[in-house]
Amino acid sequence: MYLFKTTAALVLALAAANAADGSTAANTNFIHRLIGEAVTKHPKVGAADARTQAAASAARGVRLWQDPQVGLGMMAANNMRRRVRGDILASIDQPLPRLSLYKAEKRKANAAELAQQATQQQTANELGLSVAQAVLELALADEVIRLQAENLAWLGTLVKTAEERSKNPNATATETLRLESEFAVRAQTLASAKRQRAQFATTLNLLLVRPPEAPWAPLMLPAHAEEIFNSIVLKVRLERDNPQLGAMRHMVEGAQAEADAARARKKPVFSVGTQYFTYSGGSINDSMLVFGFKMTLPWFNSRVYKADIERADHLRAASQQDLDAEQRELYTQLTALITEAKNQQQLAEAYTDEVLPKSEQAIKTLQNAWVSSKATLLEVLDAQRLLLDARQEQKRALAARHAASYSLSALVGGLTKTPIR
Repeated sequence: MYLFKTTAALVLALAAANAADGSTAANTNFIHRLIGEAVTKHPKVGAADARTQAAASAARGVRLWQDPQVGLGMMAANNMRRRVRGDILASIDQPLPRLSLYKAEKRKANAAELAQQATQQQTANELGLSVAQAVLELALADEVIRLQAENLAWLGTLVKTAEERSKNPNATATETLRLESEFAVRAQTLASAKRQRAQFATTLNLLLVRPPEAPWAPLMLPAHAEEIFNSIVLKVRLERDNPQLGAMRHMVEGAQAEADAARARKKPVFSVGTQYFTYSGGSINDSMLVFGFKMTLPWFNSRVYKADIERADHLRAASQQDLDAEQRELYTQLTALITEAKNQQQLAEAYTDEVLPKSEQAIKTLQNAWVSSKATLLEVLDAQRLLLDARQEQKRALAARHAASYSLSALVGGLTKTPIR
């Protein structure tokens, strides 16, 4: 009994503290501020940014002119032949630019850079969605803890009433024991909810690159969710702004550029050069300067070039098919999220407008009836359990509605914009 009274006193104090405590609303501004913190500090985004910078360097590294080639040679022969032909040879050759190949490779490198930028945006989007979901889980846990603490406080009050009723000679002591048992079960449920809350806080801290044990003040779910746009508007935004689709479009562009480059490599390579012959034991009159022109003969490897072109064409077609398939997959996700958001919103409204008012009225009526011995304790406890479950389900529906809203925002590319550091 002493342990029960001590626990009851602590729960009443907790309920009072929760009521007086200024909880932070997990609204859009709060969550977006945390998303910005995560995007700035998380190593995933840092790695994606490094890859973007590498792709930018690769685009700048595409060369129009190839390196010239310089040669130096010596002839080992008799004096007459060396005097006639020269025994020192110096040469320089410069391949001429292949403009079509350069343009194709430049387009490919630029497409790879843009694809990596979109991939970095997708990484930030996914991280931002994880942060938003973690915040909502933490806020929901705090809401559930508040509800369960209030329920325990109510049970504590009911125990005191039962103790007063037990003083009546005609009363039974089983009601007090039944209530103390119910109180112990609910106290363990509350303790479990607190442990779960600590896990959610640790997850959020890790996403924000904070110390895992960093404390969090209590959060609460916003009462209203953001507006749900119609499916046509969201599909337009999905097609235009989704970073994953953007990356895949740039991959298709890169694959097309690679196909064009494969065709350009099939063409001959031209180069110009000069050779200087001189005799080591003679004068300037024994020297000779020769200018020349060279070209490769790619027709000997025509089957190889044809195979390269076919490979590039097949990869381009595969990239386009991947893009089309991903569009359909994302449209399916979009439709499912819109349906989920609407269902959870209507469920939360139904609990708020209909279920909770009626359940609260029922528990008040039954509690008064129990005090006047017109209802049993079991009926009161059953009604209170239903009320607690309804309150928790209303909070879960509200949290799910917010989560669907952030998922929609991430899907259409509006959750975060990645800074290029």
